[in-house]
Amino acid sequence: MQKDPYLILGLQSDATQQQVEDAYRALRKEYEEKCFAEGEEGARAARKLTELDQAYRDCLEDLQSRVKISDFGNVLGHVEDLVKQGKLDDAQDALDKIEPRDAEWHYVQALIYYRRNWHTESKNQLEIALALDPPNAKYQRTYKRLTDMLSGAGQGASQGAGQQQQARSGYADTRGGYSRPADRGADNLNACCNTCSTLICCDCCCECMGGDLIPCC
Repeated sequence: MQKDPYLILGLQSDATQQQVEDAYRALRKEYEEKCFAEGEEGARAARKLTELDQAYRDCLEDLQSRVKISDFGNVLGHVEDLVKQGKLDDAQDALDKIEPRDAEWHYVQALIYYRRNWHTESKNQLEIALALDPPNAKYQRTYKRLTDMLSGAGQGASQGAGQQQQARSGYADTRGGYSRPADRGADNLNACCNTCSTLICCDCCCECMGGDLIPCC
C-alpha cells in the first residue's frame, strides 16, 4: 500500500506548498548527513532520501491539481457572471476554452443555451450534466423547471392550434358533442337575398297574367 506523501513529510493533507518545501528541505538535510554512515544506518538513510524525493514530487503534483480545480471553478463562475450580464458571446468564447468538460461545464453551457432561447439544446446539456453527476440537486431542480416549462409550452401550442382549426372550420365552441357556428351572418344575408329575388320573379309573372303580387312594385 502506497504511503501518504504528506505523512512521509510529517504534514497534514491540507498543507501549503511552502510547508511542503520547508519540511522536505529539513528532512533531506537530516538524512543526507546519515547516508554516509556505515552499515545499515547509511543504507536506511539512503532509502529514506529516495522516499522523501518521491513524496515531495507527489505532494507538488497534488498541490498543482488542487490549484487547477480551484482555477476551473473560478473561470466557470466568471462565465456565469457573463451570462447574467447578457454577454452570451463572451461567455461562450470563455467556456469553449475550459477543460475538462465535466458536469458543471455542461450545466453552464445549458445556461447559455437557455438565455439564447435554445431550449431543446439546453435540456440536452442538462441531461449530460445529470448523467455525469446524478445526485446534484441544482441540476435536478433546473432540469425539472425546464422540462415543466417545455411541457406547458407544448400544451399551449396544441390548444392554440385547435382553436385556430375551429375558427377555420367556422365553429367557435362545442358543448355536449355539438358545435355552435361562430358567425352565420353571411348565410342569413344570402337567404334574405334569395327570398327577395324569388318574390320579385313571382310578381313579374303575376303582372304578365294580369295580376299583382306586390302592389308597390
